[in-house]
Amino acid sequence: MWVDVALVFGLVGIVCWGGWVTKSLLGSQQSPHFVKLQLQGIISEYLQAQARSGNSDIVAAQETAHFMGVLDKAVAEAGSGGSVVLVNEAVIGGSIPDVTAQIRRKVYAQVAMPSQAAAPVNEQPQGDAATMMSQGAGNGDAQ
Repeated sequence: MWVDVALVFGLVGIVCWGGWVTKSLLGSQQSPHFVKLQLQGIISEYLQAQARSGNSDIVAAQETAHFMGVLDKAVAEAGSGGSVVLVNEAVIGGSIPDVTAQIRRKVYAQVAMPSQAAAPVNEQPQGDAATMMSQGAGNGDAQ
């Protein structure tokens, strides 16, 4: 009989302890803070500038790798402290703060945006179609 009473008190104690542990674990967690980032926009902006820079393939690859490393660190910092960084395309609705401008400023403070290469100068300008037509070229007249 004493064994049955001890088992009941033991089970009640275990259930109470389990409830306390569950409450402690779930109660201490804060809901995550979500932020969104237009990652594709930042990357494509840099890659387009790099493509127009006229840099060699090797230099472009090195600079792009450096840019991606700095961007990765900036995104990781934005996600520290309990924030969850979502790419903009993953956000369907709701009001979520956008950290794109802050990330862009942080990255371009460490990595220079590639400058656009100068366009080659044509020594003999090509005429347009209207000029050629007015001079009689290509009008189909056989003389």
